Amino acid sequence: MPKTPETGAQLLRRSARRRIRPLLGGAATLSLWQVCEALVPVAIGIIVDRAIIPLSMPGLIVSVLGLGLLFTILSLGYRFGARLCNAAREHEAHALRVEITHAALTASHLPPDRTSGEVLSIASADADTAATSFQQAGRGIASVLGMITAAVFLLIADPVTGLVVLVAVPIGLIIVALPGRSVSAKATAQLDAVASAGRSASDLMHGLRVVKAMGGEPWAVRRYRATSDAAAEAGIATGERTGRLAGLGALVMSAVLAIVLIVAGLRLIDGQMSVGALIGILGMTAFLTEPMRALAEIVGLFAQSHGAAERIARLLGDIDAPNDARDGTETITEAATTTRNTADNRPSVTTTESGITITGWPTNGDAGELTTASGTLTCIVSEDAEDAAVLLSALTSHARTLGPARMLVAPHDVDLFEGTIGSNITMVVADDRSDTDDRAVDCATDHPPVSAEVLTASGADELLDLVDGGLDYRIQELGGNLSGGQRQRVALARALNADPEILVLVEPTTAVDAVTEAKIAHGLCRLRRRTRDRATIILTSSPAFLAAADTVVYRPTSGPLLIGSHADLLEADADGADAYRDAVTR
Repeated sequence: MPKTPETGAQLLRRSARRRIRPLLGGAATLSLWQVCEALVPVAIGIIVDRAIIPLSMPGLIVSVLGLGLLFTILSLGYRFGARLCNAAREHEAHALRVEITHAALTASHLPPDRTSGEVLSIASADADTAATSFQQAGRGIASVLGMITAAVFLLIADPVTGLVVLVAVPIGLIIVALPGRSVSAKATAQLDAVASAGRSASDLMHGLRVVKAMGGEPWAVRRYRATSDAAAEAGIATGERTGRLAGLGALVMSAVLAIVLIVAGLRLIDGQMSVGALIGILGMTAFLTEPMRALAEIVGLFAQSHGAAERIARLLGDIDAPNDARDGTETITEAATTTRNTADNRPSVTTTESGITITGWPTNGDAGELTTASGTLTCIVSEDAEDAAVLLSALTSHARTLGPARMLVAPHDVDLFEGTIGSNITMVVADDRSDTDDRAVDCATDHPPVSAEVLTASGADELLDLVDGGLDYRIQELGGNLSGGQRQRVALARALNADPEILVLVEPTTAVDAVTEAKIAHGLCRLRRRTRDRATIILTSSPAFLAAADTVVYRPTSGPLLIGSHADLLEADADGADAYRDAVTR
């Protein structure tokens, strides 16, 4: 298996070897174009000396035909040369995208500091930027050959002028090339910032459901605006540095041309060259502006390509790193909640100051009325997953109407965002809540403080003891550096910290051990019962929560609902009681 390039320079050299044929063909034909362009002023000078001044009609006819042939070769050389170099660029960009995508998809997992949004940015923008060097390589070689052709002509036409060009041009090129490393650094920083913005956007879009459910849109907007502004500032810095490089190139080019024109003018005054030679020298001097300007631009473009190639090489190196060198995380497959469209047959949910009432559930059986009073905790167990999905859909729809301050539905699927544990817990920005403005934000963090009661009730306090930095511990995209149980505890702390009047939880602790689950159940009940105006509904079959609940509602596959305490239902003789015992003791 070929060795993965370790640096951007190695990656570009490998890419050049892969595209050697179109690059050589493109460089050769573009060089033909540039040399022919350099010969145009020479041809005009010869026509002046051999046909126009002597008034020779045959010489003029031959000259016109020769000039037409020269322009035909010039045009075809550029056409096919540009086509070959563009083909090399597009094929290499495609190859890099495929290589990056294949490496990311076949890896056991992405490195913890890499995210899908960043990989997408590197596979698209960086691959295109790195491959731009192959489009410019042929043009750069052609520009150098064109300048050499001009210098040779000037040496033949007038040795003094030619010598000035041979000395001044290399010095000018060295001056232009010196800032290239700085441009490369700025370009790399810009690409990093763009990738960070893409990572943030991908992160937020993945967890959009949680953001909207918890009223976190202002937090999400501020979070993305910060990364977007950083990308814009980096782009401005790169543009500024590239513009300075272009300006330096123009200044050096102008200085070289001024020197050449002064020397050529003095030689003409001394009578040491003909009119045709002067025309050729002036035309050649004007021609030099194009390859010199092109080389100044190419230096900046190559610097940006090198920065992009460096990022690609780092990513490929990170993915190919041994798995045992990475931080492993526990992989837990969590059950997904089934949903369906029941707009025409959905239970009715109403809220009052005394609690929440659900009527018309189940929709396909003996429907009844459920009331959860404020200050109580109700657990709902459904033998049919579809019935549970219908109920959850109705509760979620009603929560959107009330807003997260009054009612919050925390889904089973855990969505965490890149940031800290603290920022993932306190993401709710409820401007209509009076205590929000009174909570001080620690300037060293990106989140307001979290109460000890919330951390204890969610079991997140034990997590904080295991990580460096506590609430300031950095969470990567989707919580990739946390286990399933740890992610659930952070998500539960987020829901409890929001402190809505009505809280609905869906299997909040399926990934934690039994001892921790019992502790969480006890702490959650105690926290939510502190005030008499908080109602809590949990869709779960967890014995720990059922035992702690004030009321348990069991929905069997058929028959009426069973309602009572967990202990009463375990001892009941009613129809469906056996199914309940089986459901909660499995």
